[in-house]
Amino acid sequence: MSNNFIHINIGRQVGAGGLELAHLLGNRTNIKVFDKELINIAAKESGFDPSFFEKEDEKNNLGLNNSFSLSSFVEAIQTGFGANIMSSGRLFKIQSDVIRDIANRGSTIFVGRCADYILRDYKNCINVFVCADIKDRVARIKNSRKIKDLENMSDEKIAEVLLKGDKQRASYYSDFSFKSWGCAESYHLTLNSSFFSLDECADIIEKYIKIKFL
Repeated sequence: MSNNFIHINIGRQVGAGGLELAHLLGNRTNIKVFDKELINIAAKESGFDPSFFEKEDEKNNLGLNNSFSLSSFVEAIQTGFGANIMSSGRLFKIQSDVIRDIANRGSTIFVGRCADYILRDYKNCINVFVCADIKDRVARIKNSRKIKDLENMSDEKIAEVLLKGDKQRASYYSDFSFKSWGCAESYHLTLNSSFFSLDECADIIEKYIKIKFL
């Protein structure tokens, strides 16, 4: 693309702190973060109620908050809306159009949703993947209390839930991007938030931007 906007696209393991890192970067750079906001925009574009998108976000089967699963969304539409059926490919196109439209209007930070693939022809993109050791991911999720009935779950059970979430994200990513989720060659930077603090991760990304784009 011909503009000089900077786009930071963050993929992340569940519980690795990717969303927190996005907001940290957003506060530092004054660049807007798009995660759940995309649901409302996509719902408006498609004509569906935003609450329906929210219910079926990409992590819904995990029991996590703010989730969206295209496959379960399509199934729900097929069973609940009769002839008003929307394919997963159509849903992805709506989301892709929304992401590109937002990116055309200014610098952005996108969390997940294959934004790195959708913006693959845009210059000044940095694609980041955030991972962490499983024990640290469990601790972060416990601290954030994003899992329902958390107090009744062992650390081992929480770890199972997180790994299931990783598989769902990997499947979604590979289905639509034709790349490998979490593999280093799919990103410009892969950062381990167990080794680097989130502040240090933000420092590294900002330095990368200055070296490559400024």
